[in-house]
Amino acid sequence: MIFAARGLLVSLAFFATVYCPLSLLVVLAWPGMKRIGRESLLSSANLLFGLRIFPFAVSAVVTLLFTFPSFWLLERASPDEDAATFALAACSLLILSAGLFRVLRAQARTTRAVAQWLMGTPSLSSDAGTPTLSASSGAPPLILVGFRKPRVMVSDMAAIVLSEDELQAAVRHELGHARSWDNLKKALASSTPFPGMSSLQSAWQEAAELAADDAAVANRREALNLAAALIKLSRSSQQLPKLVLATGLVSGSSSISVRVERLLGWRTAARRVQRGWPWTLLVLLTMIVGIAGNYGATLVLTHRLTELLVP
Repeated sequence: MIFAARGLLVSLAFFATVYCPLSLLVVLAWPGMKRIGRESLLSSANLLFGLRIFPFAVSAVVTLLFTFPSFWLLERASPDEDAATFALAACSLLILSAGLFRVLRAQARTTRAVAQWLMGTPSLSSDAGTPTLSASSGAPPLILVGFRKPRVMVSDMAAIVLSEDELQAAVRHELGHARSWDNLKKALASSTPFPGMSSLQSAWQEAAELAADDAAVANRREALNLAAALIKLSRSSQQLPKLVLATGLVSGSSSISVRVERLLGWRTAARRVQRGWPWTLLVLLTMIVGIAGNYGATLVLTHRLTELLVP
């Protein structure tokens, strides 16, 4: 039991030594990345989210799959941890606890808001399998709530202001967010706090709005319907508090004018479809096969790094 507690202590300390430098590297590199390739970066929601979650993903994988196993197999039984190890482990616990608190608070706020808005009767049918519900007049015009079972909520104001085609285009936009699991991604980003990440997270949310716009339209007529919906709802919507676990049609961080201009200039040839995931999957599979084939040597290397980085 004591040996396992030591392993947990060292693993948490190692997590901090990896997570904090990687996060700082992302924060420092982001302004330069925006200047060098602003258009290509802002057009890829997957790339930006991957960059945002990269420090936590790497730190968690290394800690769970390598640091603790290497300690369990290679560490001697006599304790040699000092106060710095406890300080680093406390830093990790603080980061993880703050992230958990932020997500639980966001979940509570979203639940309270939905309870006020939701009337519980189906409003529109959807081929994507995501329930579309009617909401009270105090709700945003259209909003996707939740991340485990996302639901599109349509306010009575939106149903009155928009034509049938415009409403369908707006709903397809929210379903695009649901298919991309954007609310879950927002929860993951919220659970991995680090100072200075807000600019990158805002850029990802802007790109996610543009990607959902692309997913909602298949021709120029649908693009014009969505643009009209954005204009009408942005004029008649009241300012509402932002919910971390919800994504609204006109309450996102992306500029409405930029999105409208982009939709008005919509062309089939110009439509971008993100297909970077096959290459990412190929790289990940190659890395997994390579590491699995040399797992013993990787554990030895990890243990040496742990001895070097963790006091």
